[in-house]
Amino acid sequence: MGNIRAILRKELQLIFTTPVAYVAFTVFTIISSFFFLRMLAGFQRQIMIATQMRPQRLQYLNFTDVVLQPLFYNIAVVFIFVIPFMTMRLIAEERRAKTFELLMTNPITPFQIAAGKYLASLVVVLVMVVLAMVYPLLVWFYAVEGGPAWGTVFTGLLGLFLAGAAFSGIGLFISSLTSSQVVAAAITFCTLLLLWVVGWAASDNSGVTRDILTGLSAIEHIKGFASGVIELKDLVYYVSLAGLGVFMTQRALEAQRWR
Repeated sequence: MGNIRAILRKELQLIFTTPVAYVAFTVFTIISSFFFLRMLAGFQRQIMIATQMRPQRLQYLNFTDVVLQPLFYNIAVVFIFVIPFMTMRLIAEERRAKTFELLMTNPITPFQIAAGKYLASLVVVLVMVVLAMVYPLLVWFYAVEGGPAWGTVFTGLLGLFLAGAAFSGIGLFISSLTSSQVVAAAITFCTLLLLWVVGWAASDNSGVTRDILTGLSAIEHIKGFASGVIELKDLVYYVSLAGLGVFMTQRALEAQRWR
């Protein structure tokens, strides 16, 4: 555990003393805020229309369903664009800076290297999830009535964290395969994009094919969390993807140690 903590501490120092993290947080906040304001404006329009034309519909309109659920879904999509740039340097930078060989000759196991760097990426994901929590807090603070359903909020945030954890595992593994941060970011982005668009293909199919494609889609699994439901299949998907990323990173590091 001591070696894992040392790597975690080193990675966090590098992450939060360079502009990359703050640029990523800024981009994440700007895009997420755009989605939030757009959906909030649409919610307000629906309330005005229902008040004037269909008052009976007001009982079916609530902030959590109309704003938060699609917001969590869209934030998961934003992760696809942001996380590759947060994970690209985790191991690729060690190669570029010629410190990878020194790291591998220390009395530290590949698993400890992978675990320490992965935990650092989880801290970054957690920061973005905390930033996402600002939106329901703002509504709760300013809303006269009809604030967010906190059970659904926390479930949605849990889903975002798990999705970010899974994406980080993939990014960590790809970063272990190259010395170029740009290549690592590009391949990670393409991989995550593929895990997103495979859900689009599901809508064009039916039966078992549709179920398989939906099950493979990384973004489809956020929908249950966003609606306040924790399903075992969604938990297993994200945890398995994260675990596979760390395991494959460990194996890649072991293979490179014996070259």
